Amino acid sequence: MKFGIISGSNRKNSQSFKVADYIQNLAKQQSTESYLLDLSKVNIKYWDEGFWVDSKTFDLEWTKASTELHSCDGIIIVAPEWNGMLPPALVNIMHLAVKGEFANKPVLIVSVSSGINGAYPVVHLHQSGKNSFANFIPHHVIVRDVNHVLNDYSTVANEIDQSIRERLNHALQVLNVYSEAFKQIRSSDVIKNVPYAYGM
Repeated sequence: MKFGIISGSNRKNSQSFKVADYIQNLAKQQSTESYLLDLSKVNIKYWDEGFWVDSKTFDLEWTKASTELHSCDGIIIVAPEWNGMLPPALVNIMHLAVKGEFANKPVLIVSVSSGINGAYPVVHLHQSGKNSFANFIPHHVIVRDVNHVLNDYSTVANEIDQSIRERLNHALQVLNVYSEAFKQIRSSDVIKNVPYAYGM
């Protein structure tokens, strides 16, 4: 089993990366392989019409990321809320990931907010996933007041920190079950031979 984890912030040393890093270590504890795509460390070209000419040569950084994401059984998107929206770099990934990277795979959304919000990234991603054929599972997690949780792997700060850790642990277990089931779905000839690549 392999999970692809996308840290959706392009800020250096972001809270989103902190959460993604925690999730990657949690996956390791559950004996799950993972690939972490940190959008603050790669300079992926923004989508334009040249992508349709040849998606493999459109951008080398995206080609590398795409190859890794294709090899994953499940996807975790760590999505920070910027001004009530997704960061542009993460929106760009949703434009680019239409060649099977997320197709017929379960996707767990982990939203991140420094305050008490964090619901909008969940809604935005659900609206953005049509052409990627991403299957967003109903178990999303919202990490609110992110500056004060998940700051130490071994030390729990408070009850809220403990609750977030328990929710993330359960969400990864759920994603693992979905990922196993979706292997059978992806093996179906009906799924492999899609005549309507961009919806019906």
